[in-house]
Amino acid sequence: LIQRLTLFLGYPTYSLTVTLFALLVSTAAGSLVSERYRARDRTLAWLVAVILGLMLFYQFAVPPLMDALIGAPLSFRIALTFFLLCPLGLTLGAFMPLGIRCISALTEHGNEFVAWAWAVNGFFSVTSSILTTILSMTIGFRLVLALAGFIYVVAAFALRSLPSFSPTRG
Repeated sequence: LIQRLTLFLGYPTYSLTVTLFALLVSTAAGSLVSERYRARDRTLAWLVAVILGLMLFYQFAVPPLMDALIGAPLSFRIALTFFLLCPLGLTLGAFMPLGIRCISALTEHGNEFVAWAWAVNGFFSVTSSILTTILSMTIGFRLVLALAGFIYVVAAFALRSLPSFSPTRG
């Protein structure tokens, strides 16, 4: 997304700053909101449906929108970018807390499992940012976005299949 938004925002630094800010703020909000999720199957089904819907939206609706508004004032383009990315962040922000609650309830060693989850999340956060850049230049942004959607679907099914999953446990 950072690369895709560089032309729209005018400079790579604007793209990096706005994209990271929007995603960090909205994923934090999504994490807070996830405390209210109750039904296991409905929660994961909705999260996956929203991710897949946003994936289609970012692939097919956003590029023509950016093309049409590329001449708009910079402040408008920054605000639009922020609001376009917030639904994605809200959705993505729910997965980590749901997963943490689930794995901490699996065993009496919940604290150790949570520490491993944070370590794995940190590792893949760093490597995936580099890997997505390389892959998007190699196989294209659309295919990388589709692959990311597929990975979230697989992760949601894996989370759903854990025996003690209950989003209301804490």
